[in-house]
Amino acid sequence: MRSFRDFMESALYDPERGYYSVREKAADFYTAPELHSAFGEVLADRLAVLLERAANQKPDVLLNIVEAGCGDGTLACQVARRLREKHPALASRASFILVERGRKDLTTAVRKLTAFGVSVSAYTEIAKVPPFSGVLYSNELLDALPVHLLEAREGKVQEVFVDDAGREVCGPLSGPELAEPAAAMAATLHEGERHAVGLEASAWIKTASSRLVEGFIVSIDYGKRFAAGTANPPRAFRRHAVETELTREPGARDLTASVDFEALISAGEAAGLALESYETLSKFLIEGGLLSFIEAAAGDDSAAYRERAKLKTLIHPEGMGEVFKVVIQRKAK
Repeated sequence: MRSFRDFMESALYDPERGYYSVREKAADFYTAPELHSAFGEVLADRLAVLLERAANQKPDVLLNIVEAGCGDGTLACQVARRLREKHPALASRASFILVERGRKDLTTAVRKLTAFGVSVSAYTEIAKVPPFSGVLYSNELLDALPVHLLEAREGKVQEVFVDDAGREVCGPLSGPELAEPAAAMAATLHEGERHAVGLEASAWIKTASSRLVEGFIVSIDYGKRFAAGTANPPRAFRRHAVETELTREPGARDLTASVDFEALISAGEAAGLALESYETLSKFLIEGGLLSFIEAAAGDDSAAYRERAKLKTLIHPEGMGEVFKVVIQRKAK
């Protein structure tokens, strides 16, 4: 029997049968860069502002742009193209670092960026990245990190495990690091209600901060600043629908939990990161100029309509606009 955290790790990241090894793009959900390239272009413009600030602090140092969880390089290519076209001086000073645990996707991403003539290095985990100055960004990485799962059962907060037959079983907490989260939920978690504990996300931001000498970390993901005692149950996605069965057919569906940005911000502060900003994706993109892309997609034909619909999904409250948040954290020497 293994913890739900270990089950989720295997279900998502097994190199042969894990969800991210076999996922078909857009089959179960869209990521923002898959929906429209304007997402990457606006992100590049916002990153350029941060890079400019880092460049002013380090006028003679080569800057790095790090994408953590780069997948097959779709977003990295959007960012690199925009920087080269609109911010050539910065682009000439910056080198890309790609981080992706899936070696197949990482190889594809490096090949795509290299075709742009971009200087790029690659690593399978953030801990292996050499110390750097510049900007690290991620999109829909933190929600895909495995979580421990707590459940209220018979008046106690217990941990969810998965047995060899794929059945979910509750039992005592697997480690002392879960005692505090379990105690915090004891008064508010109702019988049968579940809560995901994202220890991996907090550990990740600490490691990322240890690699960043000076500059910024930009995290884009769905979630919120959870108040103490608020339940955060995990979900499964398949064919653009939410499913309640989490352990059936491992690898066949995406498993995810909303990011607790309150915990992420606190963990970052403990690791030397100051909170620069916390805002909705809608605000981040509109202030970055997304409306100009919508205006450019003017027209009455079906192609123009589809183009505008995709762009509006990025900022619509019932699309990605309000559910997704953008956190920028700063590290200075």
